Amino acid sequence: MYKPPGAGVGTAGGSVGTLATTGADLGWWLAVGITLIALGVIAMVAVHQRNRKLHREVS
Repeated sequence: MYKPPGAGVGTAGGSVGTLATTGADLGWWLAVGITLIALGVIAMVAVHQRNRKLHREVS
C-alpha cells in the first residue's frame, strides 16, 4: 500500500520537518540558500556602484 511522504512521523501542516521527511537533501537546500545570498550580494553591489556613478555624473 502507498504511504504518503511524512505519514506517521508526527508532523502536522507544511513545515520544514515535512520537507525533510520527503527526502529533500540538506545539501541541496544549503546550495540554494548560498546561491540566493550570493545573488543578493551581487545585486546590492551593482546597485551601489550604479548609484555612485549616477551621483558623480550629477555633481
